[in-house]
Amino acid sequence: MRAFNRADHAALVAAYHEDAYAEQLVPTAPEDERIDGRAAIATALARFFDTYEGGFSGGTFFDVRTIARIETGGVHVEWLARVQHRTSGERTSFTGYFHFQIEHGLIKHQRGVAHVVVETRGDAEATGEVEAATETTRPSRVYPARPIVGVGGVIIVDGKVVLIKRRFEPLAGQWSIPGGSLEVGETLEAGVAREMLEETGLHVDVGPVVDVFDRILLDGEHKVRYHFVLIDYLCTARGGELRAASDVADVALVSPEELAPYRLTPKADAVIRKALLLWQAH
Repeated sequence: MRAFNRADHAALVAAYHEDAYAEQLVPTAPEDERIDGRAAIATALARFFDTYEGGFSGGTFFDVRTIARIETGGVHVEWLARVQHRTSGERTSFTGYFHFQIEHGLIKHQRGVAHVVVETRGDAEATGEVEAATETTRPSRVYPARPIVGVGGVIIVDGKVVLIKRRFEPLAGQWSIPGGSLEVGETLEAGVAREMLEETGLHVDVGPVVDVFDRILLDGEHKVRYHFVLIDYLCTARGGELRAASDVADVALVSPEELAPYRLTPKADAVIRKALLLWQAH
């Protein structure tokens, strides 16, 4: 990210594996863009730097908010971004993230998600609106004194998977599987059933554990901003009505072969694939 803020094209290109691929390489790219190979990535980055300069003070592009290790070989970076068009002078601000899959010290796969927050020439106005857009996190989950236990469920309905779009950080605006924090005195299975009902409107039977992993996100000063230990279960719906509820911005029932447009994190995609294998085995 430092190389990007310096517009150091050579250093950026050198960070990618020769046969790397990137989905939404830069904030201004189309959501469905995919670029294959280091050479094509180099061309796209050069075109971006020719078109835009950094819109923050000092000419930088990104203000990194959190950095996380969310799985082996995976790095997740949440950021604010601002670009200024070199010809028109128009500034556009974004909030979003990059997920990097690393192999042998080089980026093998990059997935980006960016949401336009405000378009303005006023630096102070843009900063205020971008900051306001990111201050939706529940304070109790930020900078915790100890790790927070989270539970999630891959809900299977007639061979399809229930996805939710998160309303709050971490991963605000991202499609994922439903879940939330375990409450004091609550068993894991009870917590899963409660969260599934609160977020999706569905009553579920809680099955076997699919995966256990951690999600640790650091702030710009490398302090732990979030620390979750996440336990995901296979669930089957037995009643209720599918609807977006609680902390959820939207909900969808998706066939396994149609997951790609929802731009899940590699970890969420892997958990769903693993859950489907368990479901088929039963």
